[in-house]
Amino acid sequence: CRLCGYPPFYDENDAKLFEQILRAEYEFDSPYWDDISDSAKDFIQHLMEKDPGKRFTCEQALQHPW
Repeated sequence: CRLCGYPPFYDENDAKLFEQILRAEYEFDSPYWDDISDSAKDFIQHLMEKDPGKRFTCEQALQHPW
C-alpha cells in the first residue's frame, strides 16, 4: 500500500507469505499508519476483506467517501 510505504503482506519465506495472504493477515502498524485517516483505513479493510461476499465490489469502492 502506498499510503504507508510498504506492501500489506511480507515475509522472507514464500510459504509464510502466501499463508498471510490467504488469511488476509495485515495490520495498520504504528507509526506508519498513525497519520492515515480512519476513512482510508476503512476503505482498505473493505478492499482486503477475505470473504468475497463481504468484499467491496467496484461500484461499492467507487461510492466510498474516501
